[in-house]
Amino acid sequence: MDWATLFNPRRLGEAEARTAPNRNPWQIDQDRIVFSRPFRRLQQKTQVHPLPFNPHVRNRLVHTLEVASVGRSIGYAVGSALIEELAAAERTPDDLGYLVQAVCLAHDIGNPPFGHAGEAVIAEWMTRWLATHGEGLDADLGAFDGNAQGFRILTRADAYRDRGGLRLTLASLGAFLKYPWTAGDARAAKGGLPAQKFNVFATEAAIFAEVAAACGLHGRHPAVWLMEAADDITYSLADLEDAVEIGILGYRDYAELVNPLAGIPADRLAAEGSDPQRIAWLRSRAIGAMIEVATQTFLADHAAIMAGTATRRDLVTDVPGEWAGRVAAFDAIRAMNRERVYVHARKAEFEIGAGDVLGKALEVFLPACVEYFERGEEGCSLRSRQALAMMGDYHPIPRLGRSETLRCAVDFVAGMTDNYASWLAARLRGLDPPR
Repeated sequence: MDWATLFNPRRLGEAEARTAPNRNPWQIDQDRIVFSRPFRRLQQKTQVHPLPFNPHVRNRLVHTLEVASVGRSIGYAVGSALIEELAAAERTPDDLGYLVQAVCLAHDIGNPPFGHAGEAVIAEWMTRWLATHGEGLDADLGAFDGNAQGFRILTRADAYRDRGGLRLTLASLGAFLKYPWTAGDARAAKGGLPAQKFNVFATEAAIFAEVAAACGLHGRHPAVWLMEAADDITYSLADLEDAVEIGILGYRDYAELVNPLAGIPADRLAAEGSDPQRIAWLRSRAIGAMIEVATQTFLADHAAIMAGTATRRDLVTDVPGEWAGRVAAFDAIRAMNRERVYVHARKAEFEIGAGDVLGKALEVFLPACVEYFERGEEGCSLRSRQALAMMGDYHPIPRLGRSETLRCAVDFVAGMTDNYASWLAARLRGLDPPR
């Protein structure tokens, strides 16, 4: 792979690249993402703790903005080290920083209500439905991944619907593909289960092929590694901080885990005025330390990453040499998140409820889309016409095939915020919950 092709500035749905005075193509991508409706909905979607009452606890939008900040820093750091290589492609370190920041802003745009629990609910419900209704439909209607849903939002389901989506640059779309394969690919399996991690639904397979060819992809776009590192660094430290905020962990637990990475002298840390100030300093230093690890790991594996042959898991795991101490401290933080934060009872209660909430929505909107495809809107039952009227941006349109018409129901349910999904499930049962 080469940077000149990887930085393809042409926009999906347009015949050739256009230039804009005083605006970089990837800054424009950032603007299109930030001003989109799916991006705004992230403010009421789960990061880790559903429906938090404490405004200091991160939602998915705050998480996304933090990842974008870290991603820009990693992108610029790597770009500065590769300045001559980028210059040969007529690109700069800023360009790489802007590209990584753009895909970081989009990286969770396809996440459904209730996070990973919502992903599982949608996939399981659709799998059961397809068992009796699936003849002639795309098999991956029974699979769901927020990454693939995000690619669908960016390229097809929103903005210029079925005409290029948000019409981002092909470079940003290529750099968004964390798992550049479909649900049926063997690489999508995880834990012995198929279709767990993938980035492309069958409805977007042709778009994926166009993006991969236009960017000259052989494996993952190099910027994906930087976006993924920014996400890993940010959520690992932020989720631990939020655990202190809602009382799962105490400040002492946090400091004992993070300071081996931050490296702040104990007396200087103790001199800070409050625990929130100490946490902010620890987090800042720890992020800085891991940005350096990710940058140096990318540079060390640069040749393999550019060739598409890199075999490492990511840029912040199993890093040898002088960075091993930092990575060990970071691994301890991630272990604490797995063992205490992600299994906390409050989180589990909401995630169990997600099955009932999202299942009720699919129970209403999927049959309405089936009727629409088979009979047209005028031929639908009153219940289905009412459901279709509620679907707004995701109302099916006549030119769609059967599988994509049904996927409109998944688009609508996956696009809901936690709050709206919970409220709507109650309303669909005839209840009148407060809003």
